[in-house]
Amino acid sequence: ALELGFSGMKFMVEDVTKTPSDVTPDMVISLHACDIATDIVINTAARLGAGVILSTPCCHRYLNDKVAASGLEFVTRYPHLRNKLCEALTDAIRASRLESFGYAVSVMELTDPDDTPKNTLIRAIKKNSTAKNSEENYDKILSFVLGDGKENYLKGI
Repeated sequence: ALELGFSGMKFMVEDVTKTPSDVTPDMVISLHACDIATDIVINTAARLGAGVILSTPCCHRYLNDKVAASGLEFVTRYPHLRNKLCEALTDAIRASRLESFGYAVSVMELTDPDDTPKNTLIRAIKKNSTAKNSEENYDKILSFVLGDGKENYLKGI
């Protein structure tokens, strides 16, 4: 920031979970954080009230053995399709979680799909208020995807 002449700007590269609770970042960026590392960044940034959260998720393994939606068995019985479904479900759950924290969220293609298979950008911008029913919607989504296992979803982070 100093080299570029940006006064009042500070770049921090560190473990996001070690950010003091009295810090409210303007922007938090996670690039290709593997599996639940993306969730750790998103949840921590949202808890701190970051103004903008930009995340390009990478691996999506966490849900692979946890999907309990009986209506999805026709997909989940095929490992390749299960992986693809879990990738979409994981990012949709993340978007819903951010909405429950009061963010306006969009999920979009980051770059040309020919450049990388990991091509999703989750963009969250803090709003002044939480969307009506967003926490309830998040809970319903977890119930549908995980059944009774929803209570243990990401408990370790």
